[in-house]
Amino acid sequence: PEALDIQVEMPGGKGIMVTNPLQGPADVEKLDTSNPAQLVKDRLPHVLAALPEIKASLKKENRDVPLIGFSAAPFTLMFYMVGGNTRYNETMGEQWFEKYPEACDLLLSKLSDVIVEYMSQQVEQGADLLQVFEAMGS
Repeated sequence: PEALDIQVEMPGGKGIMVTNPLQGPADVEKLDTSNPAQLVKDRLPHVLAALPEIKASLKKENRDVPLIGFSAAPFTLMFYMVGGNTRYNETMGEQWFEKYPEACDLLLSKLSDVIVEYMSQQVEQGADLLQVFEAMGS
């Protein structure tokens, strides 16, 4: 969500919270993913900068372990973006699929484009392998 300029908070013990969840299809239309590479560079530089630092630290400590890059998968991100928080995201996500199927398809496509770029840039910055987690796709 942060790559799409959607603010995420992680208050201790409360799970992930999206402070301003998407309200309807118009909000999805406004999400500009025309240049996912630039979105990732501009909005997630802290992640990209951390990877080479971690890699160097592992090497300095003579630790031969892989550096794992990761991302949530599109369904999980979508459910947070429409539900707002862990408590409501499953219900809201399901309601969105029923109420706005075309907007869901568009949102999942936009998220997929950004996730692919985000993970590609993690590899460029030193990730040895990648993990995609899907908490809401079952």
